[in-house]
Amino acid sequence: MNETMSKTVALLVLGALCLGGGAGCKKTVPTDIVQKSLTNALRHAPATASAMCGVNAKGLTGTVITVKSRGENNTGVAHVKGSSLFATGGIKTCEGDVEFAYSSTSKTTGPSRRRRTTTTWYLDHMKLVAVQTPGVTLKGANDEAVDDDDD
Repeated sequence: MNETMSKTVALLVLGALCLGGGAGCKKTVPTDIVQKSLTNALRHAPATASAMCGVNAKGLTGTVITVKSRGENNTGVAHVKGSSLFATGGIKTCEGDVEFAYSSTSKTTGPSRRRRTTTTWYLDHMKLVAVQTPGVTLKGANDEAVDDDDD
């Protein structure tokens, strides 16, 4: 068997696995899409930026986003480090971990020989799960609750 024929057979086997519902062909959101969409979302997320920075902020700029872990169904956790935008306090650099979830749609176009599939990704969910900014703690629902018990 020559090299060209073995490549063709390998591609056909891979294609058959994908069409047959094989587990190895599940689409995962690309890292660059996660970085770009989270950067844009955090630029206009005052509540998340304020929680990460510990001061009132309008958003984050100059973000560096690293995907820490990936879960099932295009979910995961990303580490975010950036500068606070229009912050009213002294903290300039903020760090934290953000949980994300994506969905996608695919569209196939073109004639049979030039078929092309385009996948569009959507950021469905973003939630701050940890803060690493020095001197700032993540306040959850239990931290903000007022204890009215009279002992």
